Amino acid sequence: MVRRHGVALIDVIIGSAMLAVGLGVVISMSSRSLARQTNAEKQITASWLADETLSMLLVVGPEEYSKSYPLTGRFDPPFNEYSYDIELKDESEFSPFYAKAIITWQGATSTYELGMETVISKRHSEEPVERVPAEPIDRELRYWEEIEALNQ
Repeated sequence: MVRRHGVALIDVIIGSAMLAVGLGVVISMSSRSLARQTNAEKQITASWLADETLSMLLVVGPEEYSKSYPLTGRFDPPFNEYSYDIELKDESEFSPFYAKAIITWQGATSTYELGMETVISKRHSEEPVERVPAEPIDRELRYWEEIEALNQ
């Protein structure tokens, strides 16, 4: 009969090494996942801020916005880690404004930037345009006919 001395010790050493490698992979993947999640959250916030900036530009109007608000700066808290730069281009009287909002923020390893752009039609008069459909819409009658058809 062959005697096997120390085999259990080798099994324990190999098992421990395999467990250490497995745990190292899991910890590495979880730290990368957390860093990517944080970066994605910052990108979503930056896109919200760019959308908010362009919406404000649309509401106020490009002509008045550039007179009333700064085109570069930092956002108010709690978003003060983000800065913005707004580019406005006016090519002619009859073409729309080109507007671009660039949001920048400092990440863990580098500076990130997100840009969002749109075109905004010019306002040619101060009087509001009345927007009325060509024929009146009776919403109750429209949906009431559908409801009655379902009940029959």
